[in-house]
Order: sequence, then structure tokens, then C-alpha cells
Amino acid sequence: MSAVRRPARAASASTRRDGRRGINVEVEALLAGVSAALIAGAFAFIVFGGMSVPIWTDWEWGRWSIGMVSVSAVVVLGTLAAGVGYWRSRRLDGQEWRLELPSWKFLLDAVVVAIVHTALGALATAVLLFVVQLAFRRLTIDPVSASIGCAVVTGLAAYMLYLAVSRLNTVSLSQRMFLFVGVGLLTAMATSTDPVWWRYQISALGAYGNRPSISFNAILVVAGILVTTFALYVDRDIRNLHSARVIRYRRAAPLVSVLFIAMGVALAGIGLVPVNVSVPVHNVFAVGLSAIFGLLMLVSPIALRGMPLPFFLATLGSLILLIGATWLFYGPGILPLTNYELIAFGVLFAWITMFVRFLAAMLAARRAEAVPVENAVPVENAVPVENAAPVNDSVQTPDAVAEAEQTFMPLPNDVPARPPLPNPDDTGLRR
Repeated sequence: MSAVRRPARAASASTRRDGRRGINVEVEALLAGVSAALIAGAFAFIVFGGMSVPIWTDWEWGRWSIGMVSVSAVVVLGTLAAGVGYWRSRRLDGQEWRLELPSWKFLLDAVVVAIVHTALGALATAVLLFVVQLAFRRLTIDPVSASIGCAVVTGLAAYMLYLAVSRLNTVSLSQRMFLFVGVGLLTAMATSTDPVWWRYQISALGAYGNRPSISFNAILVVAGILVTTFALYVDRDIRNLHSARVIRYRRAAPLVSVLFIAMGVALAGIGLVPVNVSVPVHNVFAVGLSAIFGLLMLVSPIALRGMPLPFFLATLGSLILLIGATWLFYGPGILPLTNYELIAFGVLFAWITMFVRFLAAMLAARRAEAVPVENAVPVENAVPVENAAPVNDSVQTPDAVAEAEQTFMPLPNDVPARPPLPNPDDTGLRR
């Protein structure tokens, strides 16, 4: 075996090691799902007490349903599964950067990621079972079948949550954030006790003090926490691009991450202080969110210098749209407040999605262009394959001999003769 094959052997060993880790993640996720299913099934069988129950019903104490038990089990067991999965996956390929975080920052990141993913799983479980109940109206299920249904739903949710947090990156986290906020807001709008809430503003959804309002405010708080921890991933990506000499300024990473943290705090403050508690404080958080986001787009052409021109053009278009909507609302008053808030939310999350996808694409391009220096062999110092000394190849198998023969370059005498060049005066026409 020649010296030029040693890097390939090291790369193949690394690939096999990453493959084994990926298999271990699947096995651990399966064990987490089975464990959650067994616990949820036993809990449901005890709670149902031998009575037939509906698939979904209102949240009232003493009136259990498959949906109520399943959502409760997903909240508890899903959080445990997501937390353990996030902690166990810190040594996977592409996740090692979390080992360099301080203990308190890693713990905060793990808790926030687990809570957000569990909230998304619980919301998806509730929506699924609510739709199933609409399909089977007035249906009640015996306790054994209902317990099995709770076990299946909870086990599947725990399995998917474990896998979701194991391969987490900036793009996937932004997608789940957008999905969580979008589905949460639509659910709050659909379940609001005021059918004409849109006549006022979106913040009115959290001002009634009932369960839909509480869920709406909780969604904003969780989304704000997610944006805050999202700053960790953005900071890492920008630092990597600066190290690769793509982003010019070193202070771009802390500046952008601080602005993301400020936006997360403002978004959480909107949910913590609804309009029925304090209108001035609520407006400070709402206006502050728009102002910080506008500042981020203003400084991005300077702070993020080195990113592609289309990104800055899209940022300029987003800023113009936000300024135009603000003028139409505060100036002539043509734009209703609800429409203005929807436009602002849409521009905010659309720009964040575009921003992180550009970061991911640029990092992928740099990784594809990078050549590991320690494994590179200069051309002038390369050892010919036929002259390379064998390494522990005392016994040559037929497969090894055949593979070695394929590496020989053809000798000059073995190269077939080139065909004659065509005559430029010959048009190919014959009389």
C-alpha cells in the first residue's frame, strides 16, 4: 500500500466512526420512544380508571381524554427525551463546538432547546388529536385502546424529539422557530373567544385572560427565549466565517448576537406584559422589537461585509418594506394595526430565515473549498505508486493485486495513437 493511500484510510476510519455514532443515536432515540410509550400507557390506564374516554375534550380537571393525557405526557417525557438527546449528541460530527461552551451557557442552551422542541411537539400532538376528534365525532374509546393510543402518540413524539435535537444547526433551529411561531399564532387565532379580534390588533389575543390568551402569551415568551438562544448559533457561524476570512470584521459576531438577544428579550416581554396588564410597557417592548430589528438591518451592510450582494439587496428591500408599512400606519393611517403587525412579524422571521440560510451556504462553500494541509502531498514530492514501499503487505490477496493494478498510469507506449486531424478545406461534399 502506498503513502498516498494513508489519508484515505484515515478519512474512512473517521467516516466509520461517525457512522457508528449515528447508529447509536438511532438506537438511543428508539429506547427513549419505547420507554416514554410504556410510561405514558401505564399512566393513561390508571387515569382512565376503566372508563371510555373521548379523543379530545376541553381542558377541565376530572374530564380526561386521550388528547389531555397525551399532551401532558409529551410535555414531561418529551422534555426529558429532548434534554438527554441534546446532551448525548454533543460529541457528534458538527456538534463538537458545544463542548467549548461554558457550563452555564451549555445548560441554558440545552434547557431552552428542550423546552422549545417539547412545546412544538405538544402543539403538534394537540392539533393532530383535535383534528382526529373532528373526524370521529361523539366517539368514545375503551380504556385499553385509549391507553395504547396515548402510548403510541407519546412514544412517537419522544422518538422524534430525541432525533430532532441530535442534529441541530442554525438552519434547522430557525425552521423550527418559524414553524413554532406560525402554528402557535394560527392556533391562538383559531381558538380565540373573540371572533373579531382582528379589528383591534394581534396583541388583543393575549388580553382576555382565558386559556387561548394564556397559550398565546406563552408562545411569545417561548419564541423570545428561542431567539435569545438562537444567538449562540449565529455567533458561532459568524466567527467561523471570520476565521475563514469571509466576514471582514471580528466584532460582527458579538454585535449581531447581542442584537438577537435584545430582540428575544423584547419578544418575550410582549408575552409577559400583555395589553390588559400595562399598555405603555407592552408598547415599549413592541416598538423596541421593531426598532432593534431595523437597527440590525441597517448595520448589516457594514458589520457583515463579505456576504454576497443579493443578501444586502434583500435586506434593503425588507427594510424599505418595513419603513413603508410603518409610514402607512403612523402617517396617513391607511394600514390597520393588525395588518401592520402581521407585516412586521412576516418581515422579521423571513429575514432571519434568509440570513441563516446564507450563513449555512457560505460555510458549506468554504468547507468544500478547504483542503486539509496536514493530509496534502506536494506533487513534486509525491511517491509514484509503482515505486512506493509496501506497508504491512507481506501477503497480497487477489483483490489487493487487482486494486493495485488499477492505480498504474498507462505508459507512453500504451497510449493509443490520436486520429488524424480533419482537413479544413474538405467540406464533406462529394460530386
